[in-house]
Amino acid sequence: MNLAGKSSIIFLISLVMATSLWINRQFTFPYPHFNTLVFDLSQEFKNRTSYNLPLGASAGYRDFSGILMGMRRLTADVAWISVLQYYGSHDLSADAEFESHDHEESAQNFRALKKMILRVVKLDPTFYSAYLIGSGALAFNLDRPEEALEILGYGVKQQPLYWKFRLYIGAILYKQQGQFDEMIQLLEDAIGYPDCPAMVKSILANIYTKRGLYAKALSVWIGVMENDRSDPWYKYQAKKNIPLLKEKLKL
Repeated sequence: MNLAGKSSIIFLISLVMATSLWINRQFTFPYPHFNTLVFDLSQEFKNRTSYNLPLGASAGYRDFSGILMGMRRLTADVAWISVLQYYGSHDLSADAEFESHDHEESAQNFRALKKMILRVVKLDPTFYSAYLIGSGALAFNLDRPEEALEILGYGVKQQPLYWKFRLYIGAILYKQQGQFDEMIQLLEDAIGYPDCPAMVKSILANIYTKRGLYAKALSVWIGVMENDRSDPWYKYQAKKNIPLLKEKLKL
């Protein structure tokens, strides 16, 4: 390629970056300005070796570059993969009572999870499943409801018409207040929607099991098992729990 061709490509790239930056400054909704992003997560993983870092864990200029190149949603997808590597691939039992895990972060309750979720939703405020899965993990699995409410509160500000945020907020507040019947009712409402994350269904199934409501728990796990969109981890949990519940019900 001759010098003129290279100059044209550089000019086009510069134009795209400049245009993206200008749009980001002028039109903040639905995307917040990039200076509000969680840029640096490296301190959260300073004790990890390089091969054990989640993808793009350091964030920083990787996110900045993605925004400038007009690839904000793609950058959010990469950030979400990082969350799944950090938490999802070493998921805890969907219960407040933890099982034993070898993963080094389990003893520290995944302290970086809130920041990582906020990073995703600030990159793409319409990434609804990140809000719902992240807040569910924090509130019900890790017993950190305040952090879950912070994430959902941010979601309400960015996407005020997405009413499911308020449904989840209600369930978490009921849990905090010890109003478990009301919390269960809201979770039952939540799992009635096709886009309800499998993690939330598993939370409800485990609550049913702890309360001795084995038939209801079985019904939820069967739904997870039969749903093609369920994460493989939760299908595995369903496969494990279904025969146990059938045994309790003498089916």
